[in-house]
Amino acid sequence: MVFSVLIIAALYVLYCFNYIPHKKYTNADFNIEAYKSNIDKDNDGIDDQTDILNNANNYIKTNPKYKSKYYNTGYPNDEYGVCTDVVAFALKDAGYDLMELVNEDIKNNKELYDIDAVDKNIDFRRVKNLKVYFDNNAI
Repeated sequence: MVFSVLIIAALYVLYCFNYIPHKKYTNADFNIEAYKSNIDKDNDGIDDQTDILNNANNYIKTNPKYKSKYYNTGYPNDEYGVCTDVVAFALKDAGYDLMELVNEDIKNNKELYDIDAVDKNIDFRRVKNLKVYFDNNAI
């Protein structure tokens, strides 16, 4: 019984690390047309669509631990984070500072946000604020 479990575990590990060949799916397998943005905000040679997706993936790979915490810099600078930090870091590393963008939008459209006291360091990390921001600014 133990031997069987070890064999199954070994096969699983080999499969996950691609030592056992298996089909890797692409957009074409599902008739999904790949989208490439015409914009490269941070001029790194990678279109924004791809840049944002790569950055989200890279942030997730750091395995941040969930902890709602206040940062004087706005962005977490330790091993902790919240769900909205995936979005913030994905955009930031593509040349879009979500903290600045949301803060500017709150200043210009305070009536749309249910905020008593504006706090640039935390407002962009709140889901309800991002919902308002993206509803009015996302393409």
